[in-house]
Amino acid sequence: MDGNTRELITRASALPYAETYKPCNAEVLEKLIDRLIATGHGWSNEIAEFLMISNGFFYNGIYVYSLGSDETPDFMDMNAANLQWDIAVRLPGCILFGRSDEEVYVYNQPENKFQILDLTGWDEYYAFDTMNGLLEFVLAERS
Repeated sequence: MDGNTRELITRASALPYAETYKPCNAEVLEKLIDRLIATGHGWSNEIAEFLMISNGFFYNGIYVYSLGSDETPDFMDMNAANLQWDIAVRLPGCILFGRSDEEVYVYNQPENKFQILDLTGWDEYYAFDTMNGLLEFVLAERS
């Protein structure tokens, strides 16, 4: 099911009304990742790989947050979302990298898994070995 990230973004960008964005600047990305890690968040190179191809993504209520973008709306900023939801305290070692209207998408570094969590109770609905696996699943649900 998992394809490579570029193939996934290419397929997803062809969906009606899907939005992809310019790649994240590598220097900006490195600084923002360092800041997130220093404040207790987890990180995955899969997220960085995604952002280096498309700094954010939107389709049918599914958001993958951006980092340091002047192209996406403010509510799609990964840093702001993690601060707003106090993720470093609520879910130590995790990073919130996206959401839908009823779920959040999290990389859980201590457990090395990508999770779909309930937006209100923060209970795990699904877990995946890869970010691409999670995104393939949510895109299939919404397509």
